[in-house]
Amino acid sequence: MPRPRIGLNCDVDDANAKVTINQSYVDAVVRGGGWPVLLAPVDDPDWVRTALGQLDGLVLTGGRDYNPVLYGREPHPATSLLSPRRTRFDLALAGAALDAGLPTLGICGGIQLLNIARGGTLVQDIPAQLQSALDHHGQKTGFGRHTVRVDAGTRLAEIVGAGELEVNTSHHQAIEQLGRGLRVVARAPDGVIEAVEGTGDAFLLGVQWHPERLLDRSEQVRLFEAVAEAARPMMR
Repeated sequence: MPRPRIGLNCDVDDANAKVTINQSYVDAVVRGGGWPVLLAPVDDPDWVRTALGQLDGLVLTGGRDYNPVLYGREPHPATSLLSPRRTRFDLALAGAALDAGLPTLGICGGIQLLNIARGGTLVQDIPAQLQSALDHHGQKTGFGRHTVRVDAGTRLAEIVGAGELEVNTSHHQAIEQLGRGLRVVARAPDGVIEAVEGTGDAFLLGVQWHPERLLDRSEQVRLFEAVAEAARPMMR
């Protein structure tokens, strides 16, 4: 059976002229039944539209931080900016995907990108701005763990189950003001937003954790199966 083509936005190392992506994202899309298509950041709006036309679904990957100027804020000292080229590309890609109703899963920085594209804002540094928050950044050499509570009656609950779910954690930013057309569907015990989904019919889901690094857990694999399944009707 043909696999739906799932785009993965890549990072860029301008200093060394390299385009990179963690292998775990590629493995997760394959495991979920998709065909991974790697999207290098290109400064050309026409290319973004052309690339989107070749895809059936999209996974927005994590990375460093999006420039807070995009949501009307000055950079916090702890903010570590992505390449301007990737930032421009990602914002154009996310905006076009949202406009087209392309099945989309945002992961870590990807959920933050979706929120920015919908006019929302971010907490730039959880430890500095949310004094009573858990340690969301995790260990310096890896990932931490905490639970999230998934709301019943949501698309996310249909995929991973409602109630308490243990996830990995490696982020210092989070959604602050929610963007339009999104609803919160999971939070950490300290109230930090951990997942959102679209309020419309299109498959639109963002999670703050890294399911691509939890492929030994069936409920995390189901996130990638879900976006691939949603992408099948889009196949040409």
